Amino acid sequence: MFINPNDKVAVTLGENTIYIKAKMDVGTRAAVQDEIKATTDGTEATGLAGLGSYRMALLRHNIVAWEGPAFEGYPCTRANISRLDPDEPLVELVVEEIGKRNAPRESPDPSFPTPTGS
Repeated sequence: MFINPNDKVAVTLGENTIYIKAKMDVGTRAAVQDEIKATTDGTEATGLAGLGSYRMALLRHNIVAWEGPAFEGYPCTRANISRLDPDEPLVELVVEEIGKRNAPRESPDPSFPTPTGS
């Protein structure tokens, strides 16, 4: 019923590790949605712009720490999270892991509509 805000998961590639929340709670999910809404001035984000904004919001609200030689001299702050290279394999792994850990549960009834109406 409740998510422990201190639970974190390590995503490691080579000598570098990024720690993310084990799962988003309702507060984190709302913060991600609010950030997207603020970024798009209340209009629905579409295409690559929407995807980029969504990924950035996910990273900002889910990365809780990092360690390794690539992060030396860079504290884990919102500003530094925004500076991460989106093409870096570790960052791509982090985005994938956040998605896996926060995917909506599948309905046991395949004819039951999803929240998107499909």
